[in-house]
Amino acid sequence: MPDGSLAIVASLIVERPHLGQKRATMIDEQPMPLRAEGEYAEKLLKLEGKVIHVQGELRRRYYSRDGQQRWGQVEVWVNDISDSEDLGE
Repeated sequence: MPDGSLAIVASLIVERPHLGQKRATMIDEQPMPLRAEGEYAEKLLKLEGKVIHVQGELRRRYYSRDGQQRWGQVEVWVNDISDSEDLGE
């Protein structure tokens, strides 16, 4: 959980799952929020514009409407970041 230190929310573009027949208005890609805090947020800022490898866990956010808990956006919570130098590329 964020503790008030530096935190970043970015978007990872992922292919939208195709569940049935494609509609004319359907977009093939969708953003998935990428959340990082502390040292990972600082590293993301330093690596802006570079190709990176991110590891994390998927978490679903929830929200309440009319006292009912509802499904929210799926996010990737970052727990490791590597750049091309770390990967030997």
